[in-house]
Amino acid sequence: MLLVTLLAVVAVAGATPAVPRAATAMYNPDLFQGDIKGIAGQEPGKERAAILGEQYLWPGGVVPYVFGNSVNSYERSLIISAMDDFHARTCIRFVERTSQSNYIEIVSNDSGCWSYVGTIGGKQRVSLDSNGCMYKGTVIHELMHAIGFYHEHCRNDRDSYVTIHYENVQAGMESQFNKDTYWQYVGEGYNYESIMHYGTYAFSVQWGVAKTIVPTDPNVILTEAYDKLQMAQSDANQINNLYRNQCSF
Repeated sequence: MLLVTLLAVVAVAGATPAVPRAATAMYNPDLFQGDIKGIAGQEPGKERAAILGEQYLWPGGVVPYVFGNSVNSYERSLIISAMDDFHARTCIRFVERTSQSNYIEIVSNDSGCWSYVGTIGGKQRVSLDSNGCMYKGTVIHELMHAIGFYHEHCRNDRDSYVTIHYENVQAGMESQFNKDTYWQYVGEGYNYESIMHYGTYAFSVQWGVAKTIVPTDPNVILTEAYDKLQMAQSDANQINNLYRNQCSF
């Protein structure tokens, strides 16, 4: 009888899916909303989930970049492919840095996937850890942070579209789901398919079992950024709307 009980416990434990590294790399418990290192114009610890003002956008929609020495040739090709999604659908242009004083440095040897939001001045890092972040969708997601965007599931109007099950959220991580209080509307409604939307088990106490983000529409299945190959059209539209005074097509 004891043996049967032990086998049953082992079977249940084995049935719980492991958290994918691609997810844990984006759900950093010590970062704002999981993958935001800092925000232009805001003190650490006092961040407000809002799309930034004009003074924190990249002038002309041009984002100079450099690759850290850790980024190999395959990773460079993947990142450039993600940048091409911006080039094909928005007015944003990522250009190799020459002498620009404000630019992003993309590295692959730091821990996790994260970015600053908006231009903070000088060199700012975008971390795309080789172990978990090298997916085109993840790269697009972090680059969207860098040009000034937050998460879709933290929009002020999100309660009409998703329910956050705080009872399933890891203890101390509840603030990762705080709604935007000061947000700038940039012409698009809530979109489950946004590349800025987290998946069903973000910060869950039991990945694959205890859901934390549940759509109010029962027909919607949320997917993680790393499972997407391009930004949604609404993402592209919002970028163009936000940068309408900065760049042209």
